[in-house]
Amino acid sequence: MVPNGNFEVHFDCTFNLIESSYPWCGLNSVAYLNACMTPTMGVPTQYWSSTYPSYQVPHSGSAYASFGFAIPTNTYVARYPHIPLKDTLETGKIYCVTYYVSLWNDCKYSADKFGALLTAIPFNCTVTSQNLYTGYTPQVVSTPGLLYDDTLNWQEVSGVFTATGTEAYLTIGNFFPNAAHTYSISYPGGVRNLAEYYLDDVSLEEVEVVKARNDTSIVLGDSVIVGANLGEANLYNWQPTAGLSCANCPNPKASPTITTTYTVSKTQCKVTTTDVIKVSVSPTGLFELSKEYRSIKIYPNPNNGNFTLSYQLINVTEADVSVEDITGKLIYTAKLDVQNRSIKMDLSNLRNGIYFVKVKGNKEIISVNKVVINN
Repeated sequence: MVPNGNFEVHFDCTFNLIESSYPWCGLNSVAYLNACMTPTMGVPTQYWSSTYPSYQVPHSGSAYASFGFAIPTNTYVARYPHIPLKDTLETGKIYCVTYYVSLWNDCKYSADKFGALLTAIPFNCTVTSQNLYTGYTPQVVSTPGLLYDDTLNWQEVSGVFTATGTEAYLTIGNFFPNAAHTYSISYPGGVRNLAEYYLDDVSLEEVEVVKARNDTSIVLGDSVIVGANLGEANLYNWQPTAGLSCANCPNPKASPTITTTYTVSKTQCKVTTTDVIKVSVSPTGLFELSKEYRSIKIYPNPNNGNFTLSYQLINVTEADVSVEDITGKLIYTAKLDVQNRSIKMDLSNLRNGIYFVKVKGNKEIISVNKVVINN
């Protein structure tokens, strides 16, 4: 949802403001740094201070931005990166904002409570000295008291919120007065009496709930896809792992040898959701749970949806037949005449595919047969 979130797209290696990395703009002048720029504003080293150069390799690519956060001991006009989203967010959906920061090497202070503000209308980046300390409530705020004080590595800032359906612009920075922050003199030798940060890899994505398919049945030796997920870039975990083609992918193939209930969890932006699917397994083709049950079969198979189910049931007072698709959805059900030995079935209205025909006798499943319909 954030275009050019890694700042790699740019149009001018001599212009060191964030406007060079379209469509970003900066409230109160936000710096832009790229490996193609002169040493003063280059990457990974900048020479704003001749005696104390600042250094940071990008979190990814060859560019990043730099924004002013606060001067704890004085009034300070912060600098805010600002960008239009690719589209307006949808009402009621949960979204995750993630970005990475690293403290300048020559800063004395570090701070907490980084904010991400989503607005319906844009700010005017040409207006100078805009102060967003009051009147704005960011949807995402980093943990109070958690200082971002690392000058060597990148630290992740992330959080989730529920959209109202009007959010179309994203602004990152400081939305609180000095008294509302926790500050620390992390580097007493720092020549800059403030907290200022590099910024890279800004993203905003919808948090999608993990999905397993509906409970289903298979014949021993067959397999079925158990997930119904679109995203590949999140952390998935399936348990138990027996019979799975993979335990950490979104949609593994399951080939259990016994009836198994699988639980899937997905972690996205520190939000974990779970779902379950039960895969019932029956012996291949014709089977008997007791010698009292005899000869249950389907012919022809494959067929065009018209076929005969033949059966011989002993000591059974009531019976029925049902048909399910590969997701476990019930397609068809009918009573069986236990005195008869066959029933003609017409499922020609079904799509081509594999279906499972279950026979119950005295309210217990006594047979599961696979039928292939190919019109």
